Amino acid sequence: MKKRIILGAIICFVRASCSKDKELTRKANREYKKQNYSEATKNYEQALKANHNFLPAMYNAGNSILMDKDKNYNKAINFYSKYLSKKIGTNKKDSLNYASCLYNRGNALFALSQTDSLKSSENSKKYLQKAASDYKNSLLLNPNDKDAKYNLALCLWLMRDNNNQNQQQQNQNQNNQNQTQQQMQRMLDAMNNNEKNTMKKVKEKNQKSQKQQSDKDW
Repeated sequence: MKKRIILGAIICFVRASCSKDKELTRKANREYKKQNYSEATKNYEQALKANHNFLPAMYNAGNSILMDKDKNYNKAINFYSKYLSKKIGTNKKDSLNYASCLYNRGNALFALSQTDSLKSSENSKKYLQKAASDYKNSLLLNPNDKDAKYNLALCLWLMRDNNNQNQQQQNQNQNNQNQTQQQMQRMLDAMNNNEKNTMKKVKEKNQKSQKQQSDKDW
């Protein structure tokens, strides 16, 4: 899957402030740049406890979780979803940040769909569909995003390939079922034929016995 720098990028703020949320987010940003992603995530979460609506901490927390070796995709998706639930600004920068968050959530959904526990399951298809939707919405805000176009095409190809595999499996299962039914029918026919032959032999034997008895009495 194609990735880009924005996945690991962080939203920085310029205005100086001594407020706790911004101070903790600055600290988290420093840890992030040192690639101490676990520690960065803790500080972003602390910043959000101080201010539940602090958008940079929401967005950066999702990125930090995805960069961490443990890669808790569901947790990252939750942070991105909280960010995306907020009202989008009207300026270009806000639109691009929103588009990037959609792209990153799409990446998390895509990665989740390909995990061993979900791959080749109905849930995998569900997450692929959600990822494709995020890429599409990201492109509405940033139509020139080549990475989003690439990842969208990849999602659509995988969904189509999965559908073909499912159809082939269904056809194979139907063929196997038909073959089983045919085998059972042949066995029943053979049993019926054997029963008919047995009855015929018994009948012929009885007729022969009756004839011999009749000849003797006469």
